[in-house]
Amino acid sequence: MGAFRRNRVSPSKKVIAAALCNAGYSYRDVASMVGGMSYIAARDAYLAMLTSLPEDHRRVRREVAIDGAEGSVEGRNFYIWLARDVDAGEIMTFHASPGPTAEDGARFLAAVASQCSNRPSVRLGTGLNSPKGLINLDLYFQPLSPPSIIGRIGRLFLGSG
Repeated sequence: MGAFRRNRVSPSKKVIAAALCNAGYSYRDVASMVGGMSYIAARDAYLAMLTSLPEDHRRVRREVAIDGAEGSVEGRNFYIWLARDVDAGEIMTFHASPGPTAEDGARFLAAVASQCSNRPSVRLGTGLNSPKGLINLDLYFQPLSPPSIIGRIGRLFLGSG
């Protein structure tokens, strides 16, 4: 919560902007997608998120949980994905995209795989927490039992989830 100081841009916009930047979109693209913020505000939100998350490091992971949520900012829908190490409870990566495309899902899974030195078991959120872009990849996942962390984050920041 301390990562995103309150000012003219709402925390929900900052969370979406930071996740979009983390997914590989440029600051200017993010500013136009989210609306109501400058590209400098998008960059600041991204840097605030980077400094608040633990450092990426490649290690053996037994199980990875992947959750998804849909959020809306000023009438625009965004899809948010989060991966966490089940044993350590740490957030591995956090992405967002304007649509649930298979390309964004593949990019997200590549970011998850870059932090694993083995092939962990992957559990995928179900129902509203199911990342739609990953389903389009035609992969097999073990269902994730509730409660999901992305659902709680969605309810906290976006009022949805």
